[in-house]
Amino acid sequence: MRMKSWTLPLLLLSVITMVAGCSKSGNSPVGTQVAATEPVTLTLYVDAVINDDEINKFIVQPVQKKTPNISFNIIKNGKGTEPQTLVAAGTVPDLIYTTYTAIGMWRQLGVLEDLNALVKKYHMDLSRFDPNLINVIQAFSGGNGQLYAIPIMQNMQAMFYNKDLFDKFGVAYPKDLMSWDDVITLARQLTRSDAGTKYIGLIPNNLGRTGQGLSLPYVNPNTLKATVNNDDWKKVYTLEKEIFDIPGYIGENNQYSYNLNTDFFKNGNVAMAVGYVPDAISKVDWKAVNFDWDMVSLPNFQEAVGTGLVGGPFIMMVNQSSKYTDAAFQAISVVSSDEVQLQMSQDGKLSALSNVNVQQKYAQNVPIFNGKNVAGIFKAKPRKMNVPTTEYDTVVRAAIDASLKDLAAGKDINTLLRETEDNANKAIQAQVAQK
Repeated sequence: MRMKSWTLPLLLLSVITMVAGCSKSGNSPVGTQVAATEPVTLTLYVDAVINDDEINKFIVQPVQKKTPNISFNIIKNGKGTEPQTLVAAGTVPDLIYTTYTAIGMWRQLGVLEDLNALVKKYHMDLSRFDPNLINVIQAFSGGNGQLYAIPIMQNMQAMFYNKDLFDKFGVAYPKDLMSWDDVITLARQLTRSDAGTKYIGLIPNNLGRTGQGLSLPYVNPNTLKATVNNDDWKKVYTLEKEIFDIPGYIGENNQYSYNLNTDFFKNGNVAMAVGYVPDAISKVDWKAVNFDWDMVSLPNFQEAVGTGLVGGPFIMMVNQSSKYTDAAFQAISVVSSDEVQLQMSQDGKLSALSNVNVQQKYAQNVPIFNGKNVAGIFKAKPRKMNVPTTEYDTVVRAAIDASLKDLAAGKDINTLLRETEDNANKAIQAQVAQK
């Protein structure tokens, strides 16, 4: 039985109502859009980094232009509107906008519609999307052919660098397609104290993200045991230790973690820092940035240079119990059309499409990117998801990242790998026991 579409008290709702027109579009992923004539109110649940203006510009207004009968209730994740709370109350939204890592949680809640039938019904061309984003979604959908989401945007990483610091210390700027070894060589030259000011050469990723650069698996699906204590993950830990071992890197009270927004962009005391585009830089107070900066492609291990992290799509999903699954899918098709994706790209959001023309126009409307090496972002291609993928990957990755503190404190890597794997296995067992 399908639940009825639902409403919540007005205090929980940001309501956007719209009237629009529906038409065929040559740049739409849907061959023919068929919309009902009756008014439809879709509840859209937002649980990712996107502000109200962007919701209106990239979702509400485009659907308003294409679909005459659809209006929206916009609800954001917050106190009293957590996914588990909504499901327990039987008030699940029609559409969900979130990140790919949330697919597993919504699957466990029994909410998601397999979109394969709707893709076929409306002739959506999945080949338009970055194939690695589709691969990630399919992996998180269970790996058996299900497709619980369509990618709408994505996150990619770049490495930002402070040109003023490189000039100050006479060090050559970093370049696109560098290895971590080459970057650490630069970091050693730029981690120093000068005139009473401490400078840090590099803010790297955490362990889990660094491991994504090699698409390392987290769990053996046959045994449900963590796969951490091995030579592959040892390589990741060894790389991070090389950074920690740079003289002057570890600060007072064993400080080993530095922040992109404050230490790099605000204080200007860091030479290089990896971070997400567009998420991380959307949080920067650009009025406080008073140095010359640029960016290059994300570095990686020598054998993986030219690739970045595992693709990180922002996605839209449909509630299988909605009365309006077709209308919800039509809204997704509009948001993922060439026209809307191009607008997103020009305004500084990374498109989910593999369209080179769309990529080349990235951030054209964003002044902070004028004159910057925007093309470098796309030179480190998103990687395929680690195979195999399990629902316990996230708890193992959390155990890996939690071990970074002990690594910075000087614990032996072999010991740390064993302990981390043990901790990860305990976390898996605890999650299994909750079922």
